[in-house]
Amino acid sequence: MPRIARLVPVLAALGLAAGGAVFPVRAEDAPKVTGHVADGEIHVTVPGRPEIVLPPMDAARGRVYFATRACVVCHSVNGVGGATGPALDYEAEGKAIAPLDFVTKMWRGARPMLAIQESLFGEPIDLTAEELGDIIAFLHDPAERKKFSEQDIPKFIRDFMAGRAGAGRN
Repeated sequence: MPRIARLVPVLAALGLAAGGAVFPVRAEDAPKVTGHVADGEIHVTVPGRPEIVLPPMDAARGRVYFATRACVVCHSVNGVGGATGPALDYEAEGKAIAPLDFVTKMWRGARPMLAIQESLFGEPIDLTAEELGDIIAFLHDPAERKKFSEQDIPKFIRDFMAGRAGAGRN
């Protein structure tokens, strides 16, 4: 298995720029961290810990999923989208993607978020690990976020959002 230092160009090419993903590692274990890419997934091994596997993260695909998987109904980027949940266009420029931090924030809001999804859609939104990874990459990519506009939102979702706004529930 190659050293993780040799994987930095590969990780960057997969959309994990800014030095790769953030993995908490004790300083003495850093030289022992290894990793590889298999089937498009990033595998990182820290001695004495389970292997970490991350799906490939594609910001352009994440921009599509943010709109088509209905995240945009409750959340906005560039002022485009709903206001039920927090805006997700925070500034992440120059920071490494920390997917577990993002998931932790989602987890903290899971109960109300799931209740809102049940209320709006009749069921919770079911995202795959790859879709969520892509959405996380999109939200951490300033250039890709800048491209997000009303045109990214499918007509049926725009119509749904317009109906909610007409009912006074944006």
